[in-house]
Amino acid sequence: MVTRMIDSAALEAVVRHAMELEDDYDDIAPILTALAACGDITLVPRLHEALDRFLDEQNFYGRDLIAGILAGIQGVAALPALLRASARDLGDDQDSLTGEIIDLLHTNKAVARRTVLDLATGGIPELRRAGLWALGFVVEAQDVELLAAAATDADPRVRSVAIGSIPDPAGDDRAFQVLVMALRDLDDQVRISAVSRLGYTGLADAVAPLTALAADPAPRVRSMVAYALGQLGRAEATPVLLRLRHDPDRHVRENALEALGSVGGAAAVDVLLLIAADADPLLRAQAARALGRAVDSDPRIPQQLTTLAQDDEPAVRAATISGLVSTDSVRSRWASLVVGLANDPDPVVRQRVAVAVRRLAPDAAPDILHQFTSDADPTVRRIADTELARLTDTATH
Repeated sequence: MVTRMIDSAALEAVVRHAMELEDDYDDIAPILTALAACGDITLVPRLHEALDRFLDEQNFYGRDLIAGILAGIQGVAALPALLRASARDLGDDQDSLTGEIIDLLHTNKAVARRTVLDLATGGIPELRRAGLWALGFVVEAQDVELLAAAATDADPRVRSVAIGSIPDPAGDDRAFQVLVMALRDLDDQVRISAVSRLGYTGLADAVAPLTALAADPAPRVRSMVAYALGQLGRAEATPVLLRLRHDPDRHVRENALEALGSVGGAAAVDVLLLIAADADPLLRAQAARALGRAVDSDPRIPQQLTTLAQDDEPAVRAATISGLVSTDSVRSRWASLVVGLANDPDPVVRQRVAVAVRRLAPDAAPDILHQFTSDADPTVRRIADTELARLTDTATH
């Protein structure tokens, strides 16, 4: 009884904190941790009351605090309440709540699927969308027909979410056909969802239907097409990406340039090398990132990256490091380039070095990161502290 009284008082303290916001989060954090670990299911009704109140009051901070406690006490049994909470749009990005839900979905897939399928096949649109979204994390091949039906729903938001949850189309012709059909949807966001999903399949067969959408009237769709083609990394996409490099929309052009780096090959690199010599430093920076991605596809790239690492513009030097971090190349071959920029006068360049040195110059990383802990730039110091901690964790494991 004493424990329950303590738990009840702690919960009321959390509710007051979320309503009044007079205390710092650090002050309430130990109480949240203790409540989530207490296992006292008698608190669940009061937690549901508090959750409903915060939803009605549009208080997403309070919603997230209560959701975390519910997830800790109930585990996967809290999933229905959290999904119902996510179905209420409070105008935030729901990052914290989404994280809690995804953790629960992975805790017990069988139980989670039952909850998710109940919502995904229900008649309340908001809850159906939440269920269809969650289904993507526990999806099985047998769900393709359910999702195919949802992909033809009258509500474009339902169609978009359903497309995002389609099971892996590799080896599943029906799933692939559903995605290709969605490329012709009248709603921009549905087409974007289908393009994005195809981009992550790795399938060569996805190139043709994506390139057919490169003339889509919506710039957002064309931009996603360029990005998706880069994700596929197939050389046959090069001609379309070269055309998109001249698109009237800036974001489309930028994504096409990045994608050329992911595709690589002589035709793409020819263009990137020309852009790397452009008078516009913004274009040179974009070319530097793209060339880093393509570094193993053409022998001309290493010397160009060395030149770009010495560019007069700090943004170009920083972008050169960013491109190399994203490559699958043997990263240690770039150690001297990274070490050479460790004393760069520009703080943004040193920030990139701090992020990259552990991966690109592992032997030099301890000395450089220790040096950066006394850097004049606070961001450099913060990154150095984080990366040193990761070094320590790696060494102890």
